[in-house]
Amino acid sequence: MLIYGAICAPPEAPIFNYVGRRMEESKKTSRKILVVDNDMKLLSIIQEYLELYHYQVTTAATGLDAIRLLRSENYHVLITDIVMPDISGLGIIEIARKEFPELPVIAMTGYGKQVKNLTTERSPDYYLEKPFNLAELSTAIESVLPKE
Repeated sequence: MLIYGAICAPPEAPIFNYVGRRMEESKKTSRKILVVDNDMKLLSIIQEYLELYHYQVTTAATGLDAIRLLRSENYHVLITDIVMPDISGLGIIEIARKEFPELPVIAMTGYGKQVKNLTTERSPDYYLEKPFNLAELSTAIESVLPKE
């Protein structure tokens, strides 16, 4: 099953029954994750998926909202799309790196290598190319979170 512009899972499995092996093995957590994307359907899918594993998920549909949220809460991971209206994901990463240098950042985009090259200049900790599957998302989060 391919979810528009975002996540894919096997067609025989409901989207939330398809979990990456690593995520299944990980401890349940209450760590906070901020997810930023102007695609509301993608935000909803990621939020529901991560909440199954007891992450506290906050979503933002604009870069401005993301910056406000970053400044008002402490997050353990920032996941941001790159191409968005108002403040791009590159701008969000730049601000996060200056104001919250210890915050792990996962960048995601569906716009290919040119955008990926721009993204790597901002030094995200992990990069996801859309469409990605839930196992890739699990791997990304687990790789950037400090071990408890």
